[in-house]
Amino acid sequence: MVLYRLGIMLVLTTFLFTPVHAQKPITISGFVQDAFNGESLSGTLISVDSTHKNSGNSYGFYSISIPAGKHHIRYAYIGYQTFELNAAFTKDTIINAKLNALENRIDEVVINVSGWNNSNRSVNVTPLSMSSVKLLPPLLGEADLIRSFQLLPGVSTIGDGASGFNVRGGGVDQNLVLLDEAPLYFTSHLFNLFSVANPDAVMDAVLYKTEMPARFGGRLSSVLDTRLKEGNNQKWNVAGGLGLIASRLTIEGPIKKDKSSVLISGRRSYTDVITRQSSNTDISDNSIYFYDLSTKMNFSLSNRDRLFISGYLGKDKIQSAEVFMLQWGNGTGTVRWNHVYTNKLFSNVSAIYSNYQYSLGSMSEPTSSFEWKAGIIDYTLKNTYNWYPNVNNTLYFGAEAALHEFSPGNARPTGEASIFSAINIDGQRAAEYNLFWDHEIKVSDLLSMEYGLRFSAFHSIAKDSTTVSDYEGATSERKTAYNTQQFTDWESMKWYANLQPRLTLKLQINTSSAVKASYTRTVQYLHLMSNTISTSPLDMWAPSSYNIEPEKADQLSAGYFSNLFDSKYEASAEIYYRKLYNQLDFVDGAETLLNEDLAGDILIGNGRAYGAEFYFKKKEGRFNGWISYTISKTERKINGINNNAYYPSKYDKTHSLALVAIYRLKPRISISATYSFSTGTPATLPSSKYEFGGYSVQYNTGNYRNNYRIPAYHRLDLSATFKNKPRLGKRTSGEWVVSAFNALNRRNAFSMYLRQNENSPLNLEAVRFSMIGMIIPSVTYNFKF
Repeated sequence: MVLYRLGIMLVLTTFLFTPVHAQKPITISGFVQDAFNGESLSGTLISVDSTHKNSGNSYGFYSISIPAGKHHIRYAYIGYQTFELNAAFTKDTIINAKLNALENRIDEVVINVSGWNNSNRSVNVTPLSMSSVKLLPPLLGEADLIRSFQLLPGVSTIGDGASGFNVRGGGVDQNLVLLDEAPLYFTSHLFNLFSVANPDAVMDAVLYKTEMPARFGGRLSSVLDTRLKEGNNQKWNVAGGLGLIASRLTIEGPIKKDKSSVLISGRRSYTDVITRQSSNTDISDNSIYFYDLSTKMNFSLSNRDRLFISGYLGKDKIQSAEVFMLQWGNGTGTVRWNHVYTNKLFSNVSAIYSNYQYSLGSMSEPTSSFEWKAGIIDYTLKNTYNWYPNVNNTLYFGAEAALHEFSPGNARPTGEASIFSAINIDGQRAAEYNLFWDHEIKVSDLLSMEYGLRFSAFHSIAKDSTTVSDYEGATSERKTAYNTQQFTDWESMKWYANLQPRLTLKLQINTSSAVKASYTRTVQYLHLMSNTISTSPLDMWAPSSYNIEPEKADQLSAGYFSNLFDSKYEASAEIYYRKLYNQLDFVDGAETLLNEDLAGDILIGNGRAYGAEFYFKKKEGRFNGWISYTISKTERKINGINNNAYYPSKYDKTHSLALVAIYRLKPRISISATYSFSTGTPATLPSSKYEFGGYSVQYNTGNYRNNYRIPAYHRLDLSATFKNKPRLGKRTSGEWVVSAFNALNRRNAFSMYLRQNENSPLNLEAVRFSMIGMIIPSVTYNFKF
């Protein structure tokens, strides 16, 4: 009944703000595409007579209703030249706009486009094109999408070598990372040096961190929506790169010109090939490598129907002779059908598969050799709609259902002499159901809003035979299980249901400035069970279930957004406050790997995060870049930790500063630099010691957490790009990229610990551990033909 009433209110609100004209309005609709390769451009900003503004959806479709007559229409997209036309319209018209990429202009660097700015976007999203990412200094020659987002306000990482990213004090697991709508559960390659997104295969990405539209959910902090390229439907192209650590190759072209295309993109490191050439067996017997393969096909079935099929497969393997073996990898597959019902109604149906598997093996001792495997598999069906009833209203609504299969651990002995006992941790299933809508409303020329509602239901289901218990005991120590229950295969264990409202208000002060405020409620049903400083590929995922309730968050934010000097500059200032509920932590010494009773080690409490973010960007010209600064505080309050008082979370950074500079030195030579500074992250060190037998024994009174801070973080990265002059009459082009990562040669601390001084055992000394403690130079050759 509640949803029915809300639906009635939705329809009434839609037509309440329907404009009244002397004549019936007409609709201009169509797709926005890249003029060179025919790929759809998602989120294009379309404006009519500089007043009516709308944006295309994630598949490039747009629809805008205007009065009949003569109009000026403008299409703007990041990294592309603006497309404009003047014409008289007397009836509904389809215009498939084709935009030219700005990267073809060699006289200046453009990291944004005039017309797309943060004051006229309906919601505060952060889009980033791969053309912008490739202008930044790479690590070991590999442009990295996730590392580029860490240069923006409110986005950070614990340190060099840490996987993923943190948004406004949230954990890595509180970010939903999507690749063509498929969720990725671990996003890093090669000891977290590279992200799994191959830069040659990615079209663009959008980060939602201030307001999360209701069509996205399942995580507390943010959504990173990444889209693969569709493939060139005009001509065959080959692109790639040869680097010191890894090489890439991408092939794309038409299956049938203008109707269908295919893209295949692969990347592999060859550190294992290099180590095998060593005459030293301590080196040649070790192996470390990664690879990933991305592919996508799209078919234009008719003027109203398009079919997309995409997939990703990636794997990392680290093996040290006959001592141990570690491997992990993601596999995804997405099938999507787009259908245009009318020039105002667009539909997408998606079937999505995601599989994350990881394993660990030990071969060091014949008596203790074992192999451990775990993973999580998702199956998702989703149907979404975009409806454009009139110029003042845009609606997104739909439904989705997902099945999660969890295999938290299966360990077995691997040799006849092994005395290791087989361990099987009870698996779990969970079904998730979501209904959602978003409604963008232009109330007046000055006021607009977007509100939404997401209804989610989560069903915890037993897998095989599952045992659960209630717990009692001290909150700071392992709890005692009682009232044990047994559930059979597919038996219902627990239901959760939540309403998640979203609201954004925007007041347009003038044509270049706006004030925005928002409220967002988010709920997370999947949890990463990690008690280490940084997440690792072996960390276990677990669903909300009999013992673990969903995590929740409420966020309030407000900010001022402006475009300066004919939109050549962009500036913003924003404040936020987040309240978090049902946050998880662990008792001291908890073991998350192969723990048959992990729920007894879990501690639950709340958290809060608040801060201010500042951003200034120069978007055009031979010299451009941006400055971002964040001042923030992130705390947790967990029963049994720090005497039940608030303490800094492991993601807390008081100050974060990023400087980005890009300069076109000559038409074919550009240089870039990025500088990052941040307050050191918290660390837990013993608060007391006593002497025993001539040695110092460390201990922690009061169960304090994060009671010290590691030294501040500084890093400077430099790069230069030298473009070759294309051969006359040839379509080939190439470039050399020379870079220096950590050019200041700093040993930034990743963590700290205390140890006894070798010469004086009664004295303790602090030791800091660094993941990267030297300058890392690289040379890469990129090519296209």
